[in-house]
Amino acid sequence: MNANRAQQQDGRRNRPMRDGKMDFRFLIPSRDAGAIIGKGGKIIQDLRFKHQCQIQMADCEVPERVLIINGDQVNVLNCISDILSCISENHQRSNKPDQNEVRALIHQSQAGALIGKGASRIKEFREKHNIDVKVYPQCCPGGSTERCISMRGNKDDVLGCLTEVYSVLDSVPPRGSYRYYDPSTYDGYNVTDYGGYSDNSMGNHQLNSRVNNAAGYVNNSYNSPPPPGYPSYDGIYLDDSYGRNRNRPSGYNSFYQQSEPVTTAQVTIPNEMAGLVIGSKGSKISQIRHESGASIKIDSEPINGTNDRLITITGNTNQIQQAQFLLQQTIRQSGLWNQ
Repeated sequence: MNANRAQQQDGRRNRPMRDGKMDFRFLIPSRDAGAIIGKGGKIIQDLRFKHQCQIQMADCEVPERVLIINGDQVNVLNCISDILSCISENHQRSNKPDQNEVRALIHQSQAGALIGKGASRIKEFREKHNIDVKVYPQCCPGGSTERCISMRGNKDDVLGCLTEVYSVLDSVPPRGSYRYYDPSTYDGYNVTDYGGYSDNSMGNHQLNSRVNNAAGYVNNSYNSPPPPGYPSYDGIYLDDSYGRNRNRPSGYNSFYQQSEPVTTAQVTIPNEMAGLVIGSKGSKISQIRHESGASIKIDSEPINGTNDRLITITGNTNQIQQAQFLLQQTIRQSGLWNQ
């Protein structure tokens, strides 16, 4: 708590520093925290001693944590290299795919310098280092001023890109005050917009429900009979939490607080109707996300060889059904859907 307060005070001076050294902040999935800490805290203690860095990673009951490494940049980068190795070894032991990814947190005012005019710098990063690079469009939840840049690929290439990212940031001081992301404000329904993590350890499974027209939302993967008392709307079943969720205040974390497993469903809509669902400046899709509590992603381009846009909906069963209902309702109310 005291360290976080000190960081916020330093943030008002526009420099994330402590004891004369920079704080380097990263977003990590909570499931990887154990690989960094080690049994009895041995690994994290060894990392601190070896790289002469302060390392903080507050525990929290959400799917992501903020990893803070304070030290000289060279030492911090070497520390990150060892951390990626620890995570990779842990994934191999659990038969998960090897992942070499860094999600660095930056001040929102610095994002433009990393993206470049017409996304030129992002393209340069990708081509030069041969990795996937993405600057997420939204700040982290809770009114923070931090955005996430993700770098994923070969470990050495990721570290090379991260070094260049910090070089760019050194030449572009942040403007405005800092408000650091606190994972206790985690809001899982828009993780795809700010670069966060959902709790995939809860038994997620992919549901592939493909439809060929706007009415196809009724052809979803939930084909079992509805529980007693469920109202229906053209085959999409909702419980009575729909009305309550509509009135919950902004920031209500319905996604994570539900005890049901999180799943993913995919549907398609005709490309010409995507604008209706997105709305002016994304207003409609944001409203649907808020009211349903689901994470919703609309592909920017049609599926190859088709005129269909893929929509991916992530949440528990009720949230997915609510999102499908609201999406279909949006299309029906437009008057452009032919029954």
